[in-house]
Amino acid sequence: MGTERKGGEPVKTILLVGATGSLGSQIALALLTKGAKLRLLVRPGSRAKLAADVAAASEIVENEASAFDGVYTVVSAVQGEPETIVDAQLNLLRAARAAGVRRFIPSDYSLNLFGLAEGENVNSDWRREFARRAEKERGAVEVVHVLNGGFLDRGVLFGFLGAFDLEKGEAYLWGDGNERMEVTTYADTAAYTAEAAVADGPLPGEFFVAGESLTFHELVNETAAGLGRPVTVKKLGTLADLDAEIARHLQAEPGNRFSWLPLMYWRGMLNGKGKLGELQNAQYPAIHPTGVREYVKRMVAGNA
Repeated sequence: MGTERKGGEPVKTILLVGATGSLGSQIALALLTKGAKLRLLVRPGSRAKLAADVAAASEIVENEASAFDGVYTVVSAVQGEPETIVDAQLNLLRAARAAGVRRFIPSDYSLNLFGLAEGENVNSDWRREFARRAEKERGAVEVVHVLNGGFLDRGVLFGFLGAFDLEKGEAYLWGDGNERMEVTTYADTAAYTAEAAVADGPLPGEFFVAGESLTFHELVNETAAGLGRPVTVKKLGTLADLDAEIARHLQAEPGNRFSWLPLMYWRGMLNGKGKLGELQNAQYPAIHPTGVREYVKRMVAGNA
């Protein structure tokens, strides 16, 4: 079942789909570090988008028909619309099932999407739809949803979400900010995903990991400590006001996802609905995840 021996040690073949993306490339590196035999399924013409070191150390295939042979785990890091997140991933799962693959890790990597109601976050809606259909079609394949909270990275927590404006030294709050939320870097999410991919024993279907768990106010304090300067909190209204703000953006610009999707993610963190369950961190003590203060210090130094 996707395991061979090299020098007496078992080596697992892991198929990664979506290795050209920001997170996918990190997962590829983490799998190689774990000693996995890495196979990459890429679209024709996309080889040039792979990181050179990843491409050099991996088996690259463009034909899906033979990609699953001898695979232990399929890891997906694809992004896109429902035809990718639901339909294409279900096709990958079916192929994995037919090939006798042990485990399938879909492209979730987010807050606890199972804590949200339909319509609260469209991206989460698609991923729950995949999960519902996957449960019916997986057969003997173990489906493991890696959930890591928000990404603690310049382009997400300090960019896409609109939660901070570091140039102004401001953070933006809806509600009271007392709910706990989790944040994790791309690199740490990738490291935990690699552990899940090569694990021998069964894993929980919802695989919760995090770099740090903290309230909004603790997040602001840690960010300020990393910056070495104060961060001012701007209160924008209640959580009900945030709901109304999202509804206004949806009505005014339904086709402009960047107008309302970041607010949906930020809402799921601020209202506690996206909070993760029991973390698996302790099962992997070799991983020392980066916290907010450390990450921000690296960012200021130009190392993140």
